[in-house]
Amino acid sequence: MYIQQQQPRRIHQMKSSISLSGHHIIIIKHQASKSTSFVLLLLVLISSLSSAYVHNNSPEPKPLMRAWMCHGHTHREMINKLASAGIVKSPINIDALLKVDRKNYVLNPDYAYDDSPQPIGYGQTISAPHMHSHVLEDILPPLLKASKDYPDKPLSILDVGCGSGYLTAVFGRMVQSGKQMNKGKVYGIDVVPQLVELSKKNIGKQDQDLFDSNTIQVMVKDGWRGYPEGAPYNAIHVGAAAETFPKELMNQIALGGVMVIPVGEDGGVQYLYKVERVGNEGDVVGVDVDASKGFHEDDFKVYRVLGVRYVPLVRTD
Repeated sequence: MYIQQQQPRRIHQMKSSISLSGHHIIIIKHQASKSTSFVLLLLVLISSLSSAYVHNNSPEPKPLMRAWMCHGHTHREMINKLASAGIVKSPINIDALLKVDRKNYVLNPDYAYDDSPQPIGYGQTISAPHMHSHVLEDILPPLLKASKDYPDKPLSILDVGCGSGYLTAVFGRMVQSGKQMNKGKVYGIDVVPQLVELSKKNIGKQDQDLFDSNTIQVMVKDGWRGYPEGAPYNAIHVGAAAETFPKELMNQIALGGVMVIPVGEDGGVQYLYKVERVGNEGDVVGVDVDASKGFHEDDFKVYRVLGVRYVPLVRTD
């Protein structure tokens, strides 16, 4: 297993200037009265140029969108801004996000469409919308490839640390229709029983059909150990930071599958990683009956995506 740093995502910085009544002010310190006329002339010229600029009828440039800035007054506005920022790109992901209203998955609906994390209780949070968008874009390619290579095989997705249930529901919408990729099953797990109940309650508000169609299942499990019964997974999302790469969980990734996971100590430096399974020399849970093959680092390629800050992935032992 080797770690490769991806090309950094381009973030456009907005330029700004400070002006008073539309005129740029330049202060010139002079020592003799002979320079007074020069100073006055310079100020007149600057004022004239500034006035010409202020009265220009050209339209104001649109503000640039980027992570942490994609707030919306409505569900649709938030997602439109994420798309305008180029954070969520695929029509499949945009459609899935539009079908799951974030206000059903936060404690305070007044902040449902802020592009920031929100507390959900028990020391846990729901991630910012731009982070969920990054995750969706990273896991989509292997889902599409698996659907193309094995058109009759259902997809399988594991959401570790399902929290309030939001991303589990979004994953469910992705694999529910079977139009652009295979239908599938999504397993949401969390180590906190109260959060599992919260997920069920939240999903039941407007996304109950995902339960009724057996598209998703939510249960209490240790995220470090995953859920072998549903493996191998075409995609695994981990919504809390592991101190190290969890080998038991990595062995549950299908060949050609991917895991998106934050790694780093609580309060320390953390990064979001994309782990691709490229080999099957080691154990592939759900495929091999002989688990003695163990873990092989060469089965995986690991890409560092971006710096993040997550709550820790809790262990039960």
